[in-house]
Amino acid sequence: MGMKRLLAPAIALVLVLGCSSSDDGADGSGVQLPPGTAGMDGTNPPPVQDAVPDPGGTDTPVTDTPGADTPVADTPQGNAGAGGTDTEPMMPPEAMDGPVSLRGLCDLNTRFPGDEACLLPPPEGMGMQIHIGPEDYENPGQYEFGPGRESSECVNFVTPNTEDVFYQLFELSGRAGTHHIINTMYSTPNPGESGQFVTACRDGGLGTNGEIIDNLPGAAKPWMEIGTVAPENAGLGRRIPASTASQADMHYFNPTEEPMLREFWLNIWFKPASDITEEANQIRGMGGVVSWLGGIPVGADIVYDYSCPISAPGRIISLLGHYHSHGVRFSAWINRGRADERKVYEMYDYLEPVAFSYDSITTNPEFSPSAPGAVSGMLDVNAGDTLDWECHIINDLDVPLRYTNEVVAGEMCNMWGASVGPLIDCPLL
Repeated sequence: MGMKRLLAPAIALVLVLGCSSSDDGADGSGVQLPPGTAGMDGTNPPPVQDAVPDPGGTDTPVTDTPGADTPVADTPQGNAGAGGTDTEPMMPPEAMDGPVSLRGLCDLNTRFPGDEACLLPPPEGMGMQIHIGPEDYENPGQYEFGPGRESSECVNFVTPNTEDVFYQLFELSGRAGTHHIINTMYSTPNPGESGQFVTACRDGGLGTNGEIIDNLPGAAKPWMEIGTVAPENAGLGRRIPASTASQADMHYFNPTEEPMLREFWLNIWFKPASDITEEANQIRGMGGVVSWLGGIPVGADIVYDYSCPISAPGRIISLLGHYHSHGVRFSAWINRGRADERKVYEMYDYLEPVAFSYDSITTNPEFSPSAPGAVSGMLDVNAGDTLDWECHIINDLDVPLRYTNEVVAGEMCNMWGASVGPLIDCPLL
């Protein structure tokens, strides 16, 4: 086969991460999936990239190159995206039994790093794939990403499902250079064509656009693995409305001396609507948006703390902390008042963000002074409790740090997750 696409592209995105983006540098809304979703078991592999750009790295818009304006081809039900196909690959037999990882099975051979990240799509009727990437690898256009670049830009797409669907499990796999992927669904059509980078994301980065429906699965690192579902979450799911206008917010950086591709594949595995008894709520706490308006001073060595109220009884099913290269520790607690505070989450390395699940089958690693950890078991909460978190930030640059979507030149202290019952949402802290 040639260098063209070897699989049916698809467009299915879901949440995760907490670093959002847009051209204005603000962080946007990522949604944490229910337990059992990819990246929630605390065993995420390290990201593909092993370095970050220099502080002087660029954040300039993408320059159009030949092939950038190639229209999106029609694709069959269950697939959507920017690419075409040469042949439809045969599904591995084990994929027919249910959700499994389909990573590294595409026989893809391009001149760019990360071909092993390619996912085969789920079997027809079992799920759908969302693929964002070039139609022709020999002429990748806007998807090619040059040395030293860093940017956070959005691509339009429409979900490929022709009727409403539910899901519990997903797998998202991106090429080297993927910092985060945030996929957002909207109630009105996208401006511009699908498969093209746009000059400005529809949401300013804080999840406050009134046309937002919800988030699709996303990523906090290049590969978000498929997970398992705890018994108490068997009826828990998320809905994707039919043919929904969406945008993929793609934060990429290239610390190497060779070009990369901005590209990812997202497999979403369907769950029958008759099996869904409740839907999870997104947890969102965006620390630093307001409190850092004056910047984090040069030489600062400060612990910043934040709190979000819990208004109803229920349980937290997952948490994910997110900061950038100046963060040295991220910790979270459930505060029940009267000095009853329980640490539930901790991480250190910004290159290895960890999403922990709180359920009856997951054993999280214990807390330690240098490695991520969390409590294990179901995490019940009550009205009047608070979700508290803090970030230890050291500014070793010669300029103040601000809340921006830059790995080295900006910072943030964002708490993401999912809950059943209460809505825990604090976007401007």
